[in-house]
Amino acid sequence: MLAVGSLQCTKRAVRPAERPVRIFVTDARLDRFPVYAAAVRARQAVSPTIWLVTGDPLIDNPLKTLSDGDAQVTLLNRAGVDAVVLTPGWLSFGLTRLSKMVSKGRFYALSASLLDASGQTIGHPFMVRKSGSAILGVTGLALDSTNVLSHLAGVQYSAPGLAARKAITLMRQRADLVGAMVEPRSPDPGWHADFTVNSSASGEFAMTPSVDTGRINCYDVSADVSRLTAKTTDLSQFEPDTSVARLLDSLRTAAEALTARSIPLPRGPWDAGRLTSTLIQGVLAAGLADGFLCDSLFVVDFAEPKDVGALISLLRDPGRPAILTVQGSALAGWPREVVFRSGLTRAKLSGFLTYRIATTVDYLQRHPELARAGFELASRPFWTMCLDILESGRVK
Repeated sequence: MLAVGSLQCTKRAVRPAERPVRIFVTDARLDRFPVYAAAVRARQAVSPTIWLVTGDPLIDNPLKTLSDGDAQVTLLNRAGVDAVVLTPGWLSFGLTRLSKMVSKGRFYALSASLLDASGQTIGHPFMVRKSGSAILGVTGLALDSTNVLSHLAGVQYSAPGLAARKAITLMRQRADLVGAMVEPRSPDPGWHADFTVNSSASGEFAMTPSVDTGRINCYDVSADVSRLTAKTTDLSQFEPDTSVARLLDSLRTAAEALTARSIPLPRGPWDAGRLTSTLIQGVLAAGLADGFLCDSLFVVDFAEPKDVGALISLLRDPGRPAILTVQGSALAGWPREVVFRSGLTRAKLSGFLTYRIATTVDYLQRHPELARAGFELASRPFWTMCLDILESGRVK
């Protein structure tokens, strides 16, 4: 069944040789990218295309942890994706790493509501693309203001409504059609765009990914740029794109080889308490922080980690540790779980000095009041620090 939406746009003459653009909207499941890419590329032989990926390709994916996000960027590039939205989850790499990922990407990392300390958008505020007869503009909005990563030092979280109005005003100066991609999916009274992606707003044409894994949703722009038509394409007619499939296989193979790498633990017995103490003391001995705050490093029934995969699975939060700068006078009221570096105790804290306290982002998500003043992220993922500690030969 087709859905047609009329758009309040300026009509203009179109040369016969110009073909209208087709917009593809998919989810972010990496295992589906080879067949999604095949469908998009098949259409490129007929008309211009734009591929918008909704959702977050970095959520709960071992490739993110093992490759530090590089696998996702590489796969998005190879597949030919045009745009994704930068959600707060992308901030889990820290601003320095995130900037490198955005620079490496050949796609638009849309972010109208995540700003840096200078007020500039983190990523791209919007995408403007001329395809055939149409000039389209799309912005990206992150609605998850409850994620503590939006309180990262150097990050400002702009109200999505205000950010949308600013971006849409700028896009209308350059584009015939303007849209807003919204993450996570959320209804809204209206973004005042011509169309929305991954959300539903009254009076706006809504684009969403297909809930049927055997089909892909696409939307055709009329030749006079006055309406959008919704269609679906049967994916069974396409063989997965071989270049994307090979890349995905190679990324998985590399990840599996890394997870299979053995960890030569010194003689036991090892239990959760001993391993927790060993890892925390190792982080503090490396000079990362003056203290470490965590109620639990592990989320599963404890078993000695014999390989990298087991270590990562065991850790509650294998990502980058958060580093909080705290006044000594304030630490007196902090949870008793804080473990201080050698030579420093609560009794020796100076109320006039500041101290660096390491913790996990997972802990901050459960205790968001501790992150309100802003915090840093370590330059390395926690699991790589743990691996170095266990392999250093200095484990006691």
